[in-house]
Amino acid sequence: MKKENEFLSSISLEDAKKTLKLKDIYEVMKGDKDQNFSIELKKIIILLLGVSFPFLMVCIFAIDLTGGRFIFANSIVIIAELLIIIWMSYHFFKTYPPFLRNYGYKIYSYSIAKLAYISYFAVGLGMTKGNYIINFSVFFITILVFLYLYKKVEENMVLEAINNIFNQNYKTSKVLTITLKISGFSVVIALLSMQFYRMNKFWILNLTGENVGATSNVVDDMIGIVFGIPLLLIITLIPTFFLSKANLFVRGKVIKQYAEEFRARTNFTKKEWYGGK
Repeated sequence: MKKENEFLSSISLEDAKKTLKLKDIYEVMKGDKDQNFSIELKKIIILLLGVSFPFLMVCIFAIDLTGGRFIFANSIVIIAELLIIIWMSYHFFKTYPPFLRNYGYKIYSYSIAKLAYISYFAVGLGMTKGNYIINFSVFFITILVFLYLYKKVEENMVLEAINNIFNQNYKTSKVLTITLKISGFSVVIALLSMQFYRMNKFWILNLTGENVGATSNVVDDMIGIVFGIPLLLIITLIPTFFLSKANLFVRGKVIKQYAEEFRARTNFTKKEWYGGK
């Protein structure tokens, strides 16, 4: 966020006023006028959906813990899932002034989706099959890679949005842009391909004349390495692909930066704009 804020702070009030129209301000403030449900109700529903999996995992691993099995491994998962629930709750209770209402809701929705995804992989921290240290290390490093990937892709999206909105020329990564754009499509294709192979691998291997028992595990391992790891990285970007609104984020940040100037421009009272008494 520090890097993003540096680029956003370089946008002058003159450029902001010249570029951002009233519709941009109202989008940041209110979003879709024809919403079937209030933002408050949608936030509650999203939170309940988000915490359902980590809460279930806490219960399941706590039951194993009371049985005296895998005490350390289960404790790690419980702590990780509880931290995720706490972080989700923090985003739920974090408040934004009325002029950033829709902006805050979009950030909230995206944050919950990312945390829900990380929660799914946090369960791997408690895997006890094989060497526990290796399993823990693999999943811990995987989660760190996911967080780093989110950070780099989000920074890249923000820079692209700044370039598009304010006609800047900041350097962006084409690789990250392409990876994000193909994430949804490639995941569907990859999942269908892998499922097709799993359901038909016996006759596929028979066609090749290979011994099924000797070859199947090797092929499975190769598929896991060649397709599985890139697939995990691409799947990571699904919340970003569908829920991250870089254009809205940039507009909201700039309006927040010059909040009083934009309030005067739209003739909102301080109470309507900032909330409170």
